[in-house]
Amino acid sequence: MKCDKCGAPSVYHSTYIVNGVSQSTNLCRDCAIKEGVFTNQKTGLFDDLFSSFSDLLGFEQIDNIVCPVCKTTLKEFKTTSKLGCPNCYEIFKDEISNILNRIAPSNKHSQDTIKFKPVKTKLTKEEKIAELREEMKQAVSEERYEDAAKIKKQITKLESANE
Repeated sequence: MKCDKCGAPSVYHSTYIVNGVSQSTNLCRDCAIKEGVFTNQKTGLFDDLFSSFSDLLGFEQIDNIVCPVCKTTLKEFKTTSKLGCPNCYEIFKDEISNILNRIAPSNKHSQDTIKFKPVKTKLTKEEKIAELREEMKQAVSEERYEDAAKIKKQITKLESANE
């Protein structure tokens, strides 16, 4: 898409719906900054922390890498911790990967798990018959008569095995 203001490739798209009427806006990086959509200033606590620890996190000292779409430089990314467009993720992928590897070096997540083993208790024939009768009553109340008939056959088999 092209910028509505200057015709350059757009990196920002917004759609507003007012009284059922849709309005779309496409802006390049420069026009978005002029309009106040993008800013190079830090805006929050994370930005301050990220920029102050950027050297510790292992940014390379190469500042001449520039995104061809939005013109964001590696230096801007280091200071603001913000990327200018989706293409920046591809352009700066090595730097982003280095940061992530230093923060979380393992690719595999390990977690202690609690394994529960079901306790198997053997029911007596009387308990099994009582359980089946409850299931049959439930099936009848839900008008599942075919299921109730199958359960009745199971009860009959169990009762005849008792004799």
